[in-house]
Amino acid sequence: MLIFFSYIFYFVAASASPLQRRWLATKKNIDNEGQIHFAFQVTFITVILSLLLPLFEPFYIQGNIYYLIGLSLVCGLFGAGYFIFSYIAQKHVEAGVSSLISNIYTPITIVLATIFLNEKLTLIQILGTVLLLIGMLIVSKKHKIGKFKFDRYFIFMILSGVMLGVCLVAERALMKITGFTAGIMFSWWAQCIFLGLITLITHNKSVYSKKDITITGVLRFLQSLSWVILIFVVGNLSLVSAITTFKVVIIFIAGAIFLKEREDLSIKILGSLIALVGLLLMK
Repeated sequence: MLIFFSYIFYFVAASASPLQRRWLATKKNIDNEGQIHFAFQVTFITVILSLLLPLFEPFYIQGNIYYLIGLSLVCGLFGAGYFIFSYIAQKHVEAGVSSLISNIYTPITIVLATIFLNEKLTLIQILGTVLLLIGMLIVSKKHKIGKFKFDRYFIFMILSGVMLGVCLVAERALMKITGFTAGIMFSWWAQCIFLGLITLITHNKSVYSKKDITITGVLRFLQSLSWVILIFVVGNLSLVSAITTFKVVIIFIAGAIFLKEREDLSIKILGSLIALVGLLLMK
């Protein structure tokens, strides 16, 4: 029963957060300015709220400190890259399409988890990856500029998914070494620090109100919390990565209802269903 409610929590939180960010990007930021700073502000709220994590499990540090630092740096670098590419692209890529494309992280996490975390990889999972890629091609119609060429925002969203996959595997490794709470906090704080440094270097400036930033940060925290709770409760990164991708279809439908993103909806639903089958084969 705990696992069931953990999945429900994830589907609600993981759908609400990207829909709200897409709404902000299209309705309140016409010039798509300040996305790096905005990502930093959102992650800063997330890491402040991460101080609640010891309620789930006590904070403790164990393992080789240099290994922990190295994994944290990987989380910081690739996590920051995920946020930057995703936030810049979200204005130009519909919520449902963004959700599907970013799921490229699933085969990435499976392959890396197989190599570094001793989790299995099968031929069925490889077939699932092929179906995911087919689904991505089907929903990419609006972003194609050639036979096998896509606009930069579509590419940005793919890159964000790849970076998310690397970040999640490093985060999972931290959790296995030094526990749920410390592992997550190391990862999230590292991402926040990297985004802060990049914000300073680029002199990026957010244009969103404090209310918008706060709501986005809280929703992002709930999305992140729902993910790590699933990892904590289920314990298998590959399984969780596959099942949680049901949100792809949910976001397409919710985007059509609440954001009126209905262009080529039937084709997009078909692509999402094909991708969903592929993602389920990766469990």
